[in-house]
Amino acid sequence: MDDILNPREAAIDLIRVYVERGDSLDSLRAGQLGYCGGDYSASIGGYAGELPDLVKVKSDKIAVSKINGQIIEPQIFSLKELFDEIKSGVRQAALF
Repeated sequence: MDDILNPREAAIDLIRVYVERGDSLDSLRAGQLGYCGGDYSASIGGYAGELPDLVKVKSDKIAVSKINGQIIEPQIFSLKELFDEIKSGVRQAALF
């Protein structure tokens, strides 16, 4: 994604390609995917934030701790909710 505008979009961007190719929710949980680049930093599970204030994140959550190159207070999102939202959009696109 070229222009990440907010943490939620970054969390969706992290998993979108995997959901669209058919990966299961369980495989995403188990894989504990993460990305750290100039546009955003996000991960499924693990830890988020900066030392000494790291936040433990469960494997059913996505944490975003950097957006548009700026470190932010970690924003936590439900992996299942975003997975279902993307899945719903994939199904909608397939109908047309």
